[in-house]
Amino acid sequence: MMKNYTITPFILLSIFWGSCTTSQPDMETQVALVETPSVLPGDIIAENGATSLLDLPITDPNSIALDLGANPCSISWSNNGVYLPCPGSLDEISDGYAARIETPVINGAIQVNQPALLTIPAQSDSSFAGIFGKLAPFSVQNGDRFKAVLACADKHPDCDLTYTLEYYAADNQIYQASGAKWAVTYDPDGSYTYADISLDALAGQTVQFLLVVRDNGDPADDFALWIQPQIVRKSSETPSASQPHPATIEYVTVSGKVDMASAPPYLYDDHPPGSPAAVVLFNVGAPQIYWTNTAGTHPEFSLEVVPGSYYLFAYAQGVGEVPYVSAAFTGLDPSCGQPMQYIVVEPGKSVSDVLINDWNWSCGGTAERFEKPVEVPLP
Repeated sequence: MMKNYTITPFILLSIFWGSCTTSQPDMETQVALVETPSVLPGDIIAENGATSLLDLPITDPNSIALDLGANPCSISWSNNGVYLPCPGSLDEISDGYAARIETPVINGAIQVNQPALLTIPAQSDSSFAGIFGKLAPFSVQNGDRFKAVLACADKHPDCDLTYTLEYYAADNQIYQASGAKWAVTYDPDGSYTYADISLDALAGQTVQFLLVVRDNGDPADDFALWIQPQIVRKSSETPSASQPHPATIEYVTVSGKVDMASAPPYLYDDHPPGSPAAVVLFNVGAPQIYWTNTAGTHPEFSLEVVPGSYYLFAYAQGVGEVPYVSAAFTGLDPSCGQPMQYIVVEPGKSVSDVLINDWNWSCGGTAERFEKPVEVPLP
């Protein structure tokens, strides 16, 4: 049985839950190879129990005075003690974490159609606290407003935190912007907070804003998402605001085959075309996976995924102290110990004939490979 796993985003004060229908797109085969990115999937994995999409309206570019999420690594991130790398590593969040997530999923298994900042405050094993993102100096004008959608990432049920927008003033002191404090807790049914405050009290001043997340006594599970954090400025061209609404997600089929010929002999020689394997697709831009199992007599696989870029892996039973062996998609045939590649899944275009065939075992285990997610059982 196929299972889907995703990461989830945020809360809004009121939304209109409308139903949306879409026509079935024409399907065509396409496999696109690109270079391995520097930012790899992390471990924020959540079972996708819903097929809803938080369809946020896109802000008129002419009204955006400052897009705080466009280039998160231009922001200086710290934890009130040391500066943090950007993008961070989800394998090391002790001092905190900050990075951009292309396809966030909020509590309630709701995927969002806009990228987000994922910020995690310093953990209890760190001597520091919170997380602070300091921006470049910005001159505030009358009518400027700060807007964002705030929420806990899905499958982090102990998420309980406080967001604030603060700023360095001319006296080099830190102040909280008026009304810019939001309490956010995990909601398994799906919720998000719509932050919208006036910055008129700062009009005429040049300040350095701070995006701040503080834990409420316990930083564990405090995975905070900032979706569309922007300072917007009124203009005659700015359209009237509309409320977001969930829409149906259009899934795209990815299919192919796990070639076990170069797998360890115990997986192939005794019963070709090979033993069953777990096929896992890792979303490059978000901590999200999809997985299914092949059959021993039928090594083919097929998965329904949302558009995006994906690494493809197969995992099969190990022997002795080796819990499992893995193979990766490299785009080459034959392939042995080659760099993993990812496929690009475009809306409305199926991807077929993907061959997962680079068994790291046969090449001495030297190639970079993702570990098997603990949520995925071996067949």
